[in-house]
Amino acid sequence: MDQNTKQRLVGIVVIFALSVIFLPMVLDGSGIRESRLEIVIPAQPMIESQPEFEQKIIELHARVEALPALQPRFIDEKSTRNENQIELESDGVQADAPEPTEVIIRPAAEPVKIEPVASTTTSRVGGDTWVLQVGSFKDRNNALAQRDKLRKSNIAAVFVELFKINNGSSYRVRLGPFPSREKSKIAQNKIKAKYNIDGLIMKYRQ
Repeated sequence: MDQNTKQRLVGIVVIFALSVIFLPMVLDGSGIRESRLEIVIPAQPMIESQPEFEQKIIELHARVEALPALQPRFIDEKSTRNENQIELESDGVQADAPEPTEVIIRPAAEPVKIEPVASTTTSRVGGDTWVLQVGSFKDRNNALAQRDKLRKSNIAAVFVELFKINNGSSYRVRLGPFPSREKSKIAQNKIKAKYNIDGLIMKYRQ
């Protein structure tokens, strides 16, 4: 079979196939139809007008009773004690008064000077004076011996004071008094350098 005959047969087959597909749609209306969607919109419902409500205002009249006037009450400590005492007496109960306690006051022991301070030392008026304590002895002779020893240095006036401590006596050897702490410090350094004694600086009370 030649080439032309084959092409004719292929064309006839194609035409036949197309006619089988499209002819029924054209002739009897069979085949695929275009579908249409119908939407039914209901009519807008009639809305009745809103009912009118009657507005009623209820007034509440609060009735407040007047409070009774309160008078201030002052409590007197003396009157309270008197009332309590009256109540105790009415019940036949009498509080016992505390017995007085005997208090014995003894005067504090004051230092007794054995000898007056040398007249060459003067205290500053209206200010503090200072002394340098270099020894404290129970034996009076030991205190006098140290006093005589320190007087030879001519650093300052030396004196002995007697103090009563715990039913006993204490003899304290002191230098001064000095008008200022600085001068008592100078005397302290001299005593330390010459006699190797550590003196104690303190305020002097006459």
